[in-house]
Amino acid sequence: MWTRWGSRAGALRLARAVHQHAPAPSAPLQALRAGFSARDLEQVWDAWHALRSQGALHLLKRHDEADLLALVRANLAVLSPRMSGEALQFPLKDTRDPAWRERCWQWGLRAAERTDILGVQGWMRVELLCGDAHRAIALFHAYLDARRRASDGDTLYLDADFRRRRQVHDLLVLLVLCYAHVNDLRGMVDVFQSFEVGTHTELFFDYAHCRRQYTKFPWTGPSRESAALRAVQDRALEWVSHAELARGLQGGTGGVGGQNRIARLLGSILTRGDIVSFWRLFHAAMQAGVLPCDTPWLAQVQLARDELPAWTDSCWTVCLSGLLAARRTDLASQVWAALIEVQQAMAANGHTWPPLAVWNALLDGYSRANDYAAVQATWHVLTNPRASTRDVPLAQSVARTLPRPASLAPDLLCYTTMIAASFRRQRADTALELFRTLQGLQAEGKLRISVETYNAVVHGLCVVGRMGDAQKLFHTMGTGPVPPPTITTLNVLLRAQARVRNMAAMADTLRRIPALNLRPDVITFTTVLDALLRAADTPERAGAAVQQVMQIMDSMDVQPNSVTFTAMIKACLHIPSQEGEPRLQVAFQLLHTMCTTRLAPNLVTYSTIIPGILEHRTQLAALAHQGKIPPLFTKLPANIKSASAERDLALDKDTAGLRLAIVFWEQMRAASITPSSELYHAMLRVLLADPHNPTAFSYGARLADEVLHAHGRLSPEASTHEATVPVPGPQSWSAVLAPLVAAQKRSEGLRAGAQSLLQSVLAHWHASPYGQAAMQLDTRPGSQHVLRLVRDANAHTATGSEEP
Repeated sequence: MWTRWGSRAGALRLARAVHQHAPAPSAPLQALRAGFSARDLEQVWDAWHALRSQGALHLLKRHDEADLLALVRANLAVLSPRMSGEALQFPLKDTRDPAWRERCWQWGLRAAERTDILGVQGWMRVELLCGDAHRAIALFHAYLDARRRASDGDTLYLDADFRRRRQVHDLLVLLVLCYAHVNDLRGMVDVFQSFEVGTHTELFFDYAHCRRQYTKFPWTGPSRESAALRAVQDRALEWVSHAELARGLQGGTGGVGGQNRIARLLGSILTRGDIVSFWRLFHAAMQAGVLPCDTPWLAQVQLARDELPAWTDSCWTVCLSGLLAARRTDLASQVWAALIEVQQAMAANGHTWPPLAVWNALLDGYSRANDYAAVQATWHVLTNPRASTRDVPLAQSVARTLPRPASLAPDLLCYTTMIAASFRRQRADTALELFRTLQGLQAEGKLRISVETYNAVVHGLCVVGRMGDAQKLFHTMGTGPVPPPTITTLNVLLRAQARVRNMAAMADTLRRIPALNLRPDVITFTTVLDALLRAADTPERAGAAVQQVMQIMDSMDVQPNSVTFTAMIKACLHIPSQEGEPRLQVAFQLLHTMCTTRLAPNLVTYSTIIPGILEHRTQLAALAHQGKIPPLFTKLPANIKSASAERDLALDKDTAGLRLAIVFWEQMRAASITPSSELYHAMLRVLLADPHNPTAFSYGARLADEVLHAHGRLSPEASTHEATVPVPGPQSWSAVLAPLVAAQKRSEGLRAGAQSLLQSVLAHWHASPYGQAAMQLDTRPGSQHVLRLVRDANAHTATGSEEP
């Protein structure tokens, strides 16, 4: 039963009684909005304070909160006289009246309590502009506390709503600036480890956007520039990399993140080909405590065993292997020098280091770079006690030498890597001899051969075309001391069978998977898709194959990844002419799916699509006119788009391929992916082949400037990307000179712009250390060809005519 005040009628009477004795909140709300119109800050504060006293702040609309922030920002020069425009002195001092300082603080807290991310960012900017970076940081902490109270679990995922990722990004960029202002690196690191944000195998911060945010901050202006201001901006840009490393790498609210989280992040960056971002993070890690520093925050597992490690041996191996595979020996040498410095500190503390995994990284990196001579030299150091560690090619440009531990000898992992490298070099006898050595050591009880080693041998035998021997070894797996096969073993066989189009053998291998109680993974389905696409004789059958396999994957809860899509794109594009037309339409559909989902294209994807469309560029115009190429791939970027570019790169038979190649190149640049030298060469051979297309030729000149490290001597529009490109070798010079010389011979003279470019290339050849080195090292592959091109270019340039 309801009591007097518990009945519905009684409750209504009580509500009316309370309402009659309380001032109506509509009056202060109207006064607040009138204050906005009159731009009267005092009236606005009085009305806001009245609303808060009545507990009626919930009546404010989103536009009211925005108007309040905008009014304060417009009156900062009144609230803080220091904002009037004089030169800035750092650290800044808050010159606001104490009353207004407190009012701004209350307004900022209100935004934090509401978890209004844009409002918090705005009020943090107000505090920072007024000179109180500490209060700006405190507002962020208030926002974090409010988010934690609102979250369901223990872990705070700051960008749980993916649609707000850019807002979260900008808020954290501002937070880094605040900490840079107060010069508190450790404090910044601690706060970034108190929540989860982003994906730990992908970069979170957009460095170019950060630079724009910092250089355009309202502090700046002609009368306000100062060395102290630039120092704060530079410190903030540097600390962005520290924040990138710190975000959750040592745990965060989600607990321990794993010892190799940095290694996974660095590895993914190298896989994408983003050398610049990788090198920025590597330097940050060295400054954060891997090498001696003033403010160490990044624990290293060997030197601080009582702390949660963040920089592990896996980080060293990822850096060395990845850089060597990318043919960046110059950077890998600097990593080696840093490793030697750490080794000396380790030795002083009585530790034996580095482990054999570091040496295995050298074997793996050189092998992936197809530098078998360097692989053999490294193996010689590992197996010959009298060899010096300076015999490793990487160490020859480093001043100090890594001491050789007495126990240095190859382990099972090193043997496995060497076996794979030998097979890759088509040296099957060497690889099998190493495998027999391992079998002998296993018979003596000194080690146990793992399934990974057997998989490497099976794969190697397939690579050298000895499928029968691979099948025999596979059938021994699971008997006696031989470990049973894994899904990786089956995938190796499937790839080899797909390579020779043996569909019957693939079907037999697929039938073995359930019999062995194994589960297909994404690589299994990727291999099957690749084979089906290559076997499909029409685009319709190719599309049906994709749909069918994707449905099977979905039913088995196997998610496709970037490798899956890249393999499918490659299968669609690279089809021998005698086997039918390329499946261009399917390739574009697959790439469009990647670009519009979180499966971002990587370096391998672009290294597949760009040469593919250049190879089949004459077929693209018809697809474009039929509307079968997504507009995302045909729309010229803003920095290229112009009336002349639209004319020169029209979607016709001769220029559609050039247009798409340039669009993809710009997309790759926007994603901070560093193109490989081979990809540069493919573009240069096509762009420089026709001097009568000004836009394509000019773009080719820019790429030539980058790949030859000419620093603007070849193109007035040259960028600073040459810092990310390996030093030019004979292949790079050939890629630039060959199309120019061919065009020169073909037309008996070049247009003025092309003639000028050729002369500039020759001048750079004779003046630069790269050209001189190429002339001296004429025994390197391709050097003789380049020297002939230089002689032909010199001869024709001296006598060639110029067209108007």
